[in-house]
Amino acid sequence: MIAAWAYEEGFRSIEAELVGIRRRIARGRERVGDRDDLAACELALAELRALYRADRRIELELLVDGIASPLDVALIQCEELIADGLPIRHLEPNMREALRRDREADFARVLYGSLAPEVNSATT
Repeated sequence: MIAAWAYEEGFRSIEAELVGIRRRIARGRERVGDRDDLAACELALAELRALYRADRRIELELLVDGIASPLDVALIQCEELIADGLPIRHLEPNMREALRRDREADFARVLYGSLAPEVNSATT
């Protein structure tokens, strides 16, 4: 888990970069690659927000009991990223594979749960 000051610094840094890029674009002084940098910064900010929420959930849901396995942590991080429609590229490949192998049902629910149609008990 990342310390709160690291998140603060990350948010501050990305937001400062975004302000600079947007200011250049608004003033008509756009640099080559500014549009790509803008998209990358917006993605990074969204990912950082999702991971921040994941860390808060981990503290509330897992660390209260003093139990937080790496797979539980990775599953919550994955869930928060996917909830915002973000890629799970920040999860280590070996952790994604461990989730597939050891927590297959939970991982599948997170990956595909939002795609499943709602079942209405009145029609079944």
